[in-house]
Amino acid sequence: MNKSMKLVAVGAAFLFGTALVSDHAVHADTPRFDMVDVSNWNGYLSVNDFVNMRNQGVKAITTKISEGTWYQDPTAANNIANAQAAGLYVNGYYFAYATDNATAVQEANYASATARADGLGVGAVLAVDAESSNQMAMGTAMQPVNATAEKQVGIAGGYRSTTYTMGSHIETTPDGDKSWVAHYPYTPTANQNYYSSEHGWQWFDHATFDGVNGAFDITQLYDNFFTADQAVIEKNPDDGATVWSKGGVWYTDKSFKHKVNGIKKHMGSYWSFANGKLIKSNWTNSWGMYYWSDGDGKLVQGQGTWKEFKWDFGTDGTYYVKNATPKSLNNLVEQLNK
Repeated sequence: MNKSMKLVAVGAAFLFGTALVSDHAVHADTPRFDMVDVSNWNGYLSVNDFVNMRNQGVKAITTKISEGTWYQDPTAANNIANAQAAGLYVNGYYFAYATDNATAVQEANYASATARADGLGVGAVLAVDAESSNQMAMGTAMQPVNATAEKQVGIAGGYRSTTYTMGSHIETTPDGDKSWVAHYPYTPTANQNYYSSEHGWQWFDHATFDGVNGAFDITQLYDNFFTADQAVIEKNPDDGATVWSKGGVWYTDKSFKHKVNGIKKHMGSYWSFANGKLIKSNWTNSWGMYYWSDGDGKLVQGQGTWKEFKWDFGTDGTYYVKNATPKSLNNLVEQLNK
C-alpha cells in the first residue's frame, strides 16, 4: 500500500462485456480495476463515491482497520458502511509490525476487535499487511509469523485472512497460502496478469475515478476470495428478509429450507434469483418488465449493447429496460433469446 507512482489510470465500466460510453478517457489496455483499498489517506468517502467506483468496474473495497495494537483508522467505520450501501463487497486490512508469534496474536486480536466495532461483517477478509522493513528482512522466517496472524484473525473475529506484501518479498508469505501481492510495472497492460497464482495483484497506486476525488490503490483479482463467502448476504430493508448461501444455493432462512426466488435487494444493489440460483448474464422477466443481470449477478443500470441492439436501463433505480414499450420489448427479448 505504498504510494510512489505518478501515472493516472481510469477504470472502465462494462455492461454485457461492452464499455459504457462516458465523458472520460478509458484505458482499455490495463489490468482490471477489481478492488480498491482505502484508508485515512483517502479520507471519508461517500456512498456516491463508491457508487461511482462500482460503475467504473470496481467489485470490492478493502479498508484499513488498524496498525499494531494502538492505532484505529478513523475513516474505517464510515467507509465500510458507505461501501456496503453502494453494493460493493467490503473487506479490511491491518498494518502489522509483528516479527514473532506472540505479537502477531496481539495485533490480530486488536485488529479483529476494531473491525467488529467498525461494522466489518463476519466472513469478510481481514488481511495482514506485512511490508515493514523488519519483516521483509526476515525472509522465509516471517512465514510462521504471518501464518499465526492469519489464523488468529479467524479465531478472534471470524474473518478470513491472507497476507499482503510486496512482490520482491513474497517469500515472507506462508507456503501453500495464496497471497495479495503488490508490484507496480512501469507500463501495466491487460495481458501481464502478474502473480496470477495468488488472490490478487495490486498493480497501481495512483488510479483515479470519474466523480471521485483522490488517487487509489488498484488490484486485479484472480479468484473470489475478496468477493465471496460472507456469511450474511442481505438484510432487506423492505421486508426484513435475510439471504443465506450454502453449497452455491441461496435461501431465505438460516436453516436452509426455503430457496430464494425473484429480485432481492443486496447492499444497495438488486439481484435476481430463480429456485435458489443467482442469475448471471441473463434476463429476468418480472412484473411484466425485463431486467438484465451482469456477470456477477447484479441488475444493471445504464446503457449497453446485446445482440447488436442498444439497451437503456436508465439511472433512476428502476432497472428495467426502457427503450421500447413493454409488449414490443418483451417480444423482442424472447425472439433474441431463441
